[in-house]
Amino acid sequence: MVLLSYLKYFALSVCFFTLLFSCNEGDKRSIENSAAAFDIKQAEAAIAQSNQSFMKSFKAGDSIGVSNCYTTDAKTMSANMPPFIGREDIKHFISETMKRGIKLFDISTVKIWGDSSMVAEEGTYKILDSTEKQVDKGKYIVLWKPEAGNWKMFRDIWTSSLPVDTFATKEEKTIIKN
Repeated sequence: MVLLSYLKYFALSVCFFTLLFSCNEGDKRSIENSAAAFDIKQAEAAIAQSNQSFMKSFKAGDSIGVSNCYTTDAKTMSANMPPFIGREDIKHFISETMKRGIKLFDISTVKIWGDSSMVAEEGTYKILDSTEKQVDKGKYIVLWKPEAGNWKMFRDIWTSSLPVDTFATKEEKTIIKN
């Protein structure tokens, strides 16, 4: 009787471990198939199209069009500013930026890499005012993720390449020098 109990326990253990490892192998195959199906060239094309839409909307003064390039839970992060979180907050930030005379963004992608769940873009930017005078230039990293079937900006971080004193106030320049 005791031997029968041990055999049942052993048989159940074998079944449990077989199911456990077969599920893991199936999951692994599913992930591999998903990765194999991902085409970085298609993602690059979609991101290039979104960047064109971003620049065109910005030039037109369309803060809604610009903000629609971001996911609903997006976050922008820039030096010397608080982060702007969510599409509505980003739309307000873009609108205020436009009101201050910023009219053109020139974005140049340097490299894109990633997988089907997240893509990173590295690039450079120039910001111009309404007279097409360059007011800033720098570099950025954007994390893109799919939302509603489209690649959208999820995290957007940029930093100026200009010296700090280029855009600092007199008070800030005094602090920086000391």
